[in-house]
Amino acid sequence: MIYKFKSPLMKFLIWLAEKMPEPTHENCIRPNTHILLDLRDEFFEHEDNPGRRELLWAVWKIGIIIYEHDPYYAWRADWFIEKIVNSDWKPRPIGHPNRWWHEEEPYGGGFLIKDETLKQKIFKRRMKNLE
Repeated sequence: MIYKFKSPLMKFLIWLAEKMPEPTHENCIRPNTHILLDLRDEFFEHEDNPGRRELLWAVWKIGIIIYEHDPYYAWRADWFIEKIVNSDWKPRPIGHPNRWWHEEEPYGGGFLIKDETLKQKIFKRRMKNLE
């Protein structure tokens, strides 16, 4: 059943994104949009699936444009990110994704969390959950 909807949805998102202007640092003003642009670029340094690259680019593009131009959704996205950061969200497993992905090892498993305070907060929360 999902395949009846997945392919048309993928094609529609790609078509829609092609109709939209490309968001750039020059034509976006929100600071978090600039972060999203940088994250998108870094994501595509790692992503290597030719069968999904166009779709993923479309999703990033549409999401960034909506974030930049519609505070209603931007603030809700900010809320969602705040909730993830302050939750017990588990990092991806070590070495994942492992197909069509190129990242310097080790990766996953929380290796890329650079903020020591955040690492300690996550560690303490996990230890508390184990008690």
